[in-house]
Amino acid sequence: MQTLFIADLHLSDHTPDLTALCVQFLRDHAASAAALYILGDLFEAWTGDDDDSHTAQQIANEIKIFSQNAPVYFVAGNRDFLLGNAYASRANMQILPEQSIISLNQKNVLITHGDEMCTDDQAYQRFRKIIRNRWLDNILLSLPFTWRKRIAQKMRQTSQQRKQHTYHYALSDVTESGVQAAFEKYSNINMIIHGHTHRPNIHIHQLDNHQIIRYVLPDWKNGQGGYLAVDETGFQFFRLPE
Repeated sequence: MQTLFIADLHLSDHTPDLTALCVQFLRDHAASAAALYILGDLFEAWTGDDDDSHTAQQIANEIKIFSQNAPVYFVAGNRDFLLGNAYASRANMQILPEQSIISLNQKNVLITHGDEMCTDDQAYQRFRKIIRNRWLDNILLSLPFTWRKRIAQKMRQTSQQRKQHTYHYALSDVTESGVQAAFEKYSNINMIIHGHTHRPNIHIHQLDNHQIIRYVLPDWKNGQGGYLAVDETGFQFFRLPE
């Protein structure tokens, strides 16, 4: 039985190839999974649980079917932090805090989307602190759905413009100070699993004579993706399609 981790699928009605890949992944692993953790940015943008798009409905149905065999957990990303209990209930998945500790192979593992550890991007961190306030979220969710969609589109355009600058690539990665901050908050962790950076890799950090292994999940794009699987033999990345 494998515990599975995915992130950064960025699903939408405009990416039917990725939606199909996700559906196939869920169906292929439903019978053999111990649990599935979705570590943020399942959707390209989430403007509220009243999203009636075909993709949102299809993915909720497929996750619900998957959950009949294994539990599904969701950690919010920077694109879908407004995903709430109504949609989670439709998909029969449990929403976890933005940072959570789980036990895997007798190791304490911090799971998170990861954007809070990109501390060099100070402009983004200031924006993140504002946009993730509960009172502002409630205001956004009170707006008509069409307004929220326009706001989300404008935010995506701004994000794409920032990515055109060469300096952005360096700023958008996890930093040593970001990992250090996580360790100071959770000093008993042995590992970190996260997404967000779109740079799948395995990193080893030495902090206060304590070694932390950091697994960065692959992003999904151009009809391809990947996941991290954990069982009694260890941790291993796999590409999709398989």
